[in-house]
Amino acid sequence: MVKAPEKFLDEYLSYEKKLKGKPVAKSSVTPVRKVTTEELARLKKNMQTLWGIYCTPEIKEILARKQEIRFFEIENDKVRVSLKYVDKGISMGYEENMGFRKELAGAQVYKQAEMNLSRYFTYVTGMEDLLKSTNEALRFLVNVLTDKEIPETDVWNAISKGKQVQYSFPVI
Repeated sequence: MVKAPEKFLDEYLSYEKKLKGKPVAKSSVTPVRKVTTEELARLKKNMQTLWGIYCTPEIKEILARKQEIRFFEIENDKVRVSLKYVDKGISMGYEENMGFRKELAGAQVYKQAEMNLSRYFTYVTGMEDLLKSTNEALRFLVNVLTDKEIPETDVWNAISKGKQVQYSFPVI
């Protein structure tokens, strides 16, 4: 039968306390992106347009047959964002250039992810949460949605042709 040495647990717990050190206080305040009232109105209009298109019976009918409808793509040197309509709302796929890493022999590193954006379009605090986001891809999306009004006809035309509305922006 295996038996732990006497005072083993006490020694281990004291060792673990030394490793933890003092807790570091993190700021609970998330920086909110500063936007003018004009930019805020443009962001709201663009979000309403994109969500309004999603809620139409035509889009729902297409989604009953297809898994996704890609409709919007934006990119700059650091981030590429693709929006699509899916059963659960609006989904965003993104690829972020994380730069070169010495420890990986100078390899270029990319971060890829998918996320559902519906909460930003449907909740009362969605737009505010979007402005608070620290995610590089979401920040880029906000920059585009506040900078340029996206005509509803552009989105409908792109979907009808099986294409995506595409914008390219320089890194700011």
